[in-house]
Amino acid sequence: MIGILGNLVSEITGPSRLIIDIAMFFGLQVIVAMALNFQYGNAGVPNMGCAFQVITGAFTVSAITTRLAFWFAEQAGIQLLPYNTGQLWMWNSNNNVFTTNKFLAPNAGLSISLLLFSLAVSLVLGALIGYVISLPAIRLRATYLIIVLIALADASQIFGRNVLEICGGPLGMYVPNVFGWYPGDRSLITAIVTMTIGLISFFIFRTMLNSPYGRLMRAIRENEVTVGSVGKNVTGIRRNVLMFASGITALVGVLNAFYASFVVEGAYQRAYWTYWPWLMLILGGPGNNAGTFIGTAAIIALRRIIIVYKFNIESLIFFPISYFEEILLGVLLIVVMIFRPSGLIPEKLLYIPGLNYSKLVREEVKVDWRAATKARKGKSRFSFRRKEEEE
Repeated sequence: MIGILGNLVSEITGPSRLIIDIAMFFGLQVIVAMALNFQYGNAGVPNMGCAFQVITGAFTVSAITTRLAFWFAEQAGIQLLPYNTGQLWMWNSNNNVFTTNKFLAPNAGLSISLLLFSLAVSLVLGALIGYVISLPAIRLRATYLIIVLIALADASQIFGRNVLEICGGPLGMYVPNVFGWYPGDRSLITAIVTMTIGLISFFIFRTMLNSPYGRLMRAIRENEVTVGSVGKNVTGIRRNVLMFASGITALVGVLNAFYASFVVEGAYQRAYWTYWPWLMLILGGPGNNAGTFIGTAAIIALRRIIIVYKFNIESLIFFPISYFEEILLGVLLIVVMIFRPSGLIPEKLLYIPGLNYSKLVREEVKVDWRAATKARKGKSRFSFRRKEEEE
């Protein structure tokens, strides 16, 4: 079955190739947008450092998984070039990756294990990163929190650019092909895995948002002072939200690295992995996953069409096509904030399973106001007389 599917996919070109491309990048961006909706749309945490979490997953593949794959290849008796220093890692990793791919191609079990290992490690590292950045930043006001997270996203790129042992510095490096066992087009199987993880993430977020913890998150978003006054740890809840969403976002970096088979720090800029997901969230409507899906699908389809037909579009505009996406990002953001501030699908009222809302609406509460007024007057007279006696 896999062989037949692989032969069919190898012939995919034109519009079908565009569909696979859109599906892949939709799967990547929808995970980031859902994690962002989980943080901002439901808990009020304005995470402007999504690129920081995504690049953490990519660095997991280039710095940890790649070394582990090299170790397995050496244990099997395959001779690799030295890679024990930064310079050797930068210059020899690409040749070593090509050699290792020949070893991984017939070993489907090992390749899948490396994929699962990368996802697990990135999930843990992403959550750890979320915990570390929450310590100094989570107590800050929204404006200062945004500045801190933006700065951390830039710092991660600088770190990857100068530490050669991570991803080969500014030149980047190839990473092992964990889908080499698949006989067909690797982009299809990668897109299927990405969409599957996106679907699993959707059900996880949905379950959490419909739980009592999700209602507590929304209460913090609406009025954190009130939530804190009843004994809830607002700072701790925000920290947990940031940790969980950061771990999920880091999975995107792993999937993107294996899709491209290449990791370079310049591919994880804030514009692509932070600002575009924010536009998707705002366009669809914060606070609901349905709006997140609609906003992500619209933006991804629009951007991929621009990339495919860029030469046709460039003949219709008076400036280079390379600036068109940035201009589109700013214009769409302004238009949505002016005309549809609640998004295409505004947030609906929270529904609590097991609670009969119609009964609550029809319920009548009878109060004997005359008796209550008399009791209140009697209490006031008693207090006045008591005060006179004390004097």
